[in-house]
Amino acid sequence: MKVLISVLGKGNYKETTYKLGEIEEKTDYVLSVIKRAVNPEKIYIIGTDQSRWDIADTRIKEYEKVIIPFGTNYQEFWEMFEKMASLDVENKDVYLDLTHGFRSIPLFISTVMNFFEKVKNAKIKGVYYGMYDVKDDIKPVVDLLPILEMNNWIEGFTLFKEYGDSRKIGKLIQDKYDDLPVEKKREYQNLRKLPKVLEKSSKAFGFTAIDFYVKSLNDVVNVSKNLEPIPSSLKAMDFLIKDIEKSSEIFQNISKNWEKQLILAEIYFEKNRYSQSLTALRESLITFILEETGMDWENKELRETKLGKLFSERSKIPRNELTVLMEQIKDFRNKSSHGFITGNFSEDKLNQSINTLKQYIEKASKIMRSNPDLTELKKALNNILNS
Repeated sequence: MKVLISVLGKGNYKETTYKLGEIEEKTDYVLSVIKRAVNPEKIYIIGTDQSRWDIADTRIKEYEKVIIPFGTNYQEFWEMFEKMASLDVENKDVYLDLTHGFRSIPLFISTVMNFFEKVKNAKIKGVYYGMYDVKDDIKPVVDLLPILEMNNWIEGFTLFKEYGDSRKIGKLIQDKYDDLPVEKKREYQNLRKLPKVLEKSSKAFGFTAIDFYVKSLNDVVNVSKNLEPIPSSLKAMDFLIKDIEKSSEIFQNISKNWEKQLILAEIYFEKNRYSQSLTALRESLITFILEETGMDWENKELRETKLGKLFSERSKIPRNELTVLMEQIKDFRNKSSHGFITGNFSEDKLNQSINTLKQYIEKASKIMRSNPDLTELKKALNNILNS
């Protein structure tokens, strides 16, 4: 269902010729042109008690009137928001006309449109402005939707950079692809694949699927490198692709699997995903022991059962920096896995835990990259395997 929302001001409305797409009309009220172009099922006209309602009554006739205050103080802005928030736009396509709005309205409306999208699951399809002041005889009605879209792209970039979540970006790309004409979609087969590989990467990162995440990053890069020349409406995507390529390049020349996992632990920590960082750190240490002693680091029984048994019998393992750190991280991870549920956990202890995790990551990095002697540890592990 299409909903058209227009802002009605006061003052003189001068007749001129407006053009939107193929529709051209001489009128003193641009909404009549936009109405013809959009063909909405519902029209809301928003204005103050001093707006030119006579114009709306004459030119539009069937619409719902929404009276708002002028927005001269804090309370009035919230009253305006409540009025706008009550409009029936849920799950609908929304078109907006800002042409005759008073000065504070455009900025305010951009916030309301964001609310419609995020809370009411509306889809903003057009934001129109009739450019009466241009010198041409025919005044264009321009679509300002790219301005709102830029905010969505910025939000998507932020989610990816701060939290590693690329789902927002993937949805923006998918929506743009879906809007392409059928004949154009055939030209963008690699673009069609991109949202899917982005979603896969995001899910892998969110679930701490360490090796799968590294592979999925490569999939994103491979798809993005083979993209067709993309439409102008998707040019903002270039920034995302560059960031993902940088993320993937971090792992490009690293052959050791434990090192990839350690780097991922560092990335999780930087993105404030502390529990996932701790998981990746522990897995990197396990992988390090197995990989550097020539054992099958991907063997589930070896990782979870045999090595676990070895470290549960602490008297049978050599005491050194590595094994002590493994024991500390195991205890720390157990507390984290159970939500630090104690009667006296506090903000100070939370901050201490974050600092402890940081120290563990730094210490693990120092130990593993110093190429320690694992001879005794390998011997103890072989004893477990042969017992």
